[in-house]
Amino acid sequence: MFAGLPATGIGGIFYMALVFFMPFKELWRAMRGESSMERWMFIASRWGLFAIVIAMMWLQAMIMKWAIGADMSKFMAAGASAAAGRETQSLAGATLYLAVLSLVGVMTLVYSVRIVIAVRRALGMR
Repeated sequence: MFAGLPATGIGGIFYMALVFFMPFKELWRAMRGESSMERWMFIASRWGLFAIVIAMMWLQAMIMKWAIGADMSKFMAAGASAAAGRETQSLAGATLYLAVLSLVGVMTLVYSVRIVIAVRRALGMR
């Protein structure tokens, strides 16, 4: 693990992705006649939290950049610099980048295991 900004871990990124896509799913439900004003109010409240989280991440990054100084390259996570193929200058970007990569890796692994289990069941294997 690496130290980063709050809400930029796997759980925070997953939550923000779910909240980001909520209105799209609700639009689909609205087209089928299954939506309600209560659902839209709930989505609006989650989007409010989403905006606060993004604002706090930005504010924390600015405070840390001010506290650490302008040259942040020596404090960046080595994994983010290596994975990006170039040196990164953004603390928020580095932690967010690694969290997204971690989330994609975990989700890929989970879905791969699901596929393997489904194939084994279809073939009658244990």
